[in-house]
Amino acid sequence: HPETLRARHALGVNLGRLGRWEEALAEARDVVALRERALGPDHPDTLVSRREVAVALGWLGEWTDALELYRQVARARERVLGADHPDTLASRDDEARCLEQLGRHTEAGELYRRTASVPRRQE
Repeated sequence: HPETLRARHALGVNLGRLGRWEEALAEARDVVALRERALGPDHPDTLVSRREVAVALGWLGEWTDALELYRQVARARERVLGADHPDTLASRDDEARCLEQLGRHTEAGELYRRTASVPRRQE
């Protein structure tokens, strides 16, 4: 049920705000699985939840795993929404910040530059 999934998503976000990252990660993974089954793997709501898994992984110091998820979300958003969509651009920014956390500053800088050069959508 969509409202239940939204509530579960909010629970995971709030657990993270409380610093309970292990619980937030488990909840986010559950919501991703439920949304994938109900909505499909590339649905925007599923991608929001997948991003929350990456956020929790980052807070837990699992930056390599977080980077892979951030990249998956960015690729899916680009496919579904387009390279110039604000959510896609935000995902590329997430990816670049993750690269910074991994000490891969040159790659992060290149991604920031590439993202900055994408013409912004007028909405």
